[in-house]
Amino acid sequence: MLIKKEHAVALYAVLGEENKGTHCQISVAAEREPYNELNLANLLEIGSSRVEFRLSYWGRNLIHLLDQMVKEGKLDIPANWKEGYRWIGSEVIAMIEAAMKNGGYVGPAAEEALKERGFAAVVRDEHCGECAKLTEEAEALYEIYLHSHPKLEITKDLANFIVSIPEGPAEKNALDYEGREAELLESMRLLSYSLPDTDIFTLNRLGKAVKEAITHMAYPYDAVISEDYLHVLALYLDKGFDALSDKEKELMETLALIDADGNLLKGGEALEEVLHILREGAYWPAKTFDLEALDVEILKGIDEAMKRHASNPEVLPTPEEIRHYLLDLPLKEYKALKEHYGRRLNQDMGYQKKEELKKKFAEALSVEELFKSFYEKGNHWQQKLMDVIEESLMTLKSFSLVEAKVSEEGKLYYEMTPEGRMVFEEQKEKGTREISAPAVKAITIRESEFGAPNVEWYEAAKAEHLVGGGAPTHSGKLYADLAYNVERKPHITRFELQILHKLPETGQMVPKLYEEFDPTLKEEVTYGLNKLEARGFVELLPDGGIVVTEAGHLIKRALSGTPESFGNALNPLVVRVLEALHEVGNLYVKERKVRILPKNVKEAMKISGLDPETFDKALTVARNARFIGHTSINEAGLDILEAYELLNS
Repeated sequence: MLIKKEHAVALYAVLGEENKGTHCQISVAAEREPYNELNLANLLEIGSSRVEFRLSYWGRNLIHLLDQMVKEGKLDIPANWKEGYRWIGSEVIAMIEAAMKNGGYVGPAAEEALKERGFAAVVRDEHCGECAKLTEEAEALYEIYLHSHPKLEITKDLANFIVSIPEGPAEKNALDYEGREAELLESMRLLSYSLPDTDIFTLNRLGKAVKEAITHMAYPYDAVISEDYLHVLALYLDKGFDALSDKEKELMETLALIDADGNLLKGGEALEEVLHILREGAYWPAKTFDLEALDVEILKGIDEAMKRHASNPEVLPTPEEIRHYLLDLPLKEYKALKEHYGRRLNQDMGYQKKEELKKKFAEALSVEELFKSFYEKGNHWQQKLMDVIEESLMTLKSFSLVEAKVSEEGKLYYEMTPEGRMVFEEQKEKGTREISAPAVKAITIRESEFGAPNVEWYEAAKAEHLVGGGAPTHSGKLYADLAYNVERKPHITRFELQILHKLPETGQMVPKLYEEFDPTLKEEVTYGLNKLEARGFVELLPDGGIVVTEAGHLIKRALSGTPESFGNALNPLVVRVLEALHEVGNLYVKERKVRILPKNVKEAMKISGLDPETFDKALTVARNARFIGHTSINEAGLDILEAYELLNS
């Protein structure tokens, strides 16, 4: 949906003619452009001729909304708007949707833009004090948007334009055009701009599917894709080739959708995806992925241990072997790794030690030296380092990049999964670096209906070599695919739990969350938020808002009785044990518990695939965290298993 100055003026012109009992006729082709765009947006209908226009049901709703806002002094009359002013565009709809997800609270990046358009106002609120919330007009507009389904009409000229532009995300200056092609694409909801200032554009999921289709189709007519063509394709898909008339068969073959025998060609398969998105509203949520410096080094450590295993079978990538690998790293050569340890130590020791930590980081040349600086007493430094390593291993397991194995001798070790191996090879080829959740989301947000990354996400994607030349790089595609395809196992660290506990039902913003912590912990909070989003527990909105997901609410409730000092109470091994116990237990629906007979615990251990020591350790953690009782999985444990299912649905 796009309402610039010229569209608003056009809507008023049509309304004026209808009030006089006549239809609006625009005979000059150049003057019809905004009217045609409104027709594609399903806000105007074409009358008895191509030059005659009348308001659609949703167009009438929209012009009455605009007129009411003008009369109430919330907006100036459109004739006074500056040329090119965007009252409504994909970025405005994105701002409104973000606030709708967050209980109507408007994020800092969208506040001024929505207030200027009459879609937000500052109110006094019991939860946030003085803050910006959506107005009734914004909610009315969103309702119109949801129901005014646009048309899809791609002409030969527009098809050539689509093929010529990058798919995005890219900076707006990459849209080099003189006509109104971009306006046409936005009116049909194929192209989206970033909030608040349309600096970045991208083709959305439907736009990308259209581009893929026209890349493989023939253009024998002026119309390359039309609703009539889609109707014929739908008939073919629903009832088969024989259900088509000879004329329809000829049309599909001429467009290179099918071959002479009626088999779908690449163009037909791609156009089928377009039809699927239109029919089913098959857009995807913007999932993401996150990889920190230590995660990458541990993958390297596993690879090194497996190389040594080839010549010495006794060497396996156990946590102890990985620790030896990390101890041998010259810390001064690994800035990102040093920063990772710094954040972890800062979380552990608190902001009071920040200056001392900085001094030690600058001086330390090795991991051992760094950890000894703070945990030398009682030789605790080795255990503290092991805690950091095991936490990273749990994170890698939670994203299915490594899996726990048990050797014939009963020794627990780790192997890379196929996904973990892909990440390892990519990092080896493109250079060791962190992959942040915002950078990956700059790509995956394209799978939504009108999402485009904000500038911060886009810049992160460029810096991490995930985006280049106006499209995702090979690396960008890899991490975007992982965001959607890895199996997520619930895991949360001690510091992430502290963050999750501070998030209310609605209305939280990133700047406000920073205020909940000491200023020196801002970087740690940022990393924690990114990991929580990659885990699927929160959604970071492009306007700066934070929303706890359904799975996040379940995890938050399950851990409500777990002390924040309890590190990694929820981890993949605990989830594995809960799954196994659930399989051998009996569900009592009224009590919402799963009863487990003591004799069945051994069977659960066998199902889990864990060695007795690891199983017992995870079982103890689950009991201490109150996920299970003596003979049952309680409500908290069942919440975790439900969240696990949601994360992978």
